[in-house]
Amino acid sequence: MNYIDPQISGWMGGEELQWLFAKAQEMDTIVEVGSWMGRSTHALCSGCKGIVYAVDHFKGNPSEIDGAHALAKTQDIEAIFKKNVGHFTNLVTMKMESKEAAACFKDGDVDMVFLDADHAYPAVMEIIEAWLPKCRKLLCGHDKSQDGTPRAFQELGLKPKDEVNQIWSIEI
Repeated sequence: MNYIDPQISGWMGGEELQWLFAKAQEMDTIVEVGSWMGRSTHALCSGCKGIVYAVDHFKGNPSEIDGAHALAKTQDIEAIFKKNVGHFTNLVTMKMESKEAAACFKDGDVDMVFLDADHAYPAVMEIIEAWLPKCRKLLCGHDKSQDGTPRAFQELGLKPKDEVNQIWSIEI
């Protein structure tokens, strides 16, 4: 079964969305950290038979607020997100910081965690350290070569598999 891209604004390509959709079909619970307007959330919710938790504060990343996330200064990103994916009955939105959301889950609670939040090195370190223990099958993310992601992998001793384009994964 192929994923049909609804053309929600974002930076993820069609092959990446198809990969997320396919992986989501294998999972009962997914946490997405960094949902923005819902482009990847749509693929995850379309594929997952269980619950998809979307974690985002909807303010844009501090490291990208004057660039890719400048729209957050003038638009209600959460309202756009809800318009795009609010119809999914398997979606639970957690409007909060990543670390705060991670504290809501026990270790090993979630099948898959997909990370696509702040890509600055300190944020990537904090996000991976918070979510890796929560994950029981697959930790994955987007923008494997952007900003602090490669440095965080190196310092944490992680060797992620290259998937499609900018998607990386680590099987647990």
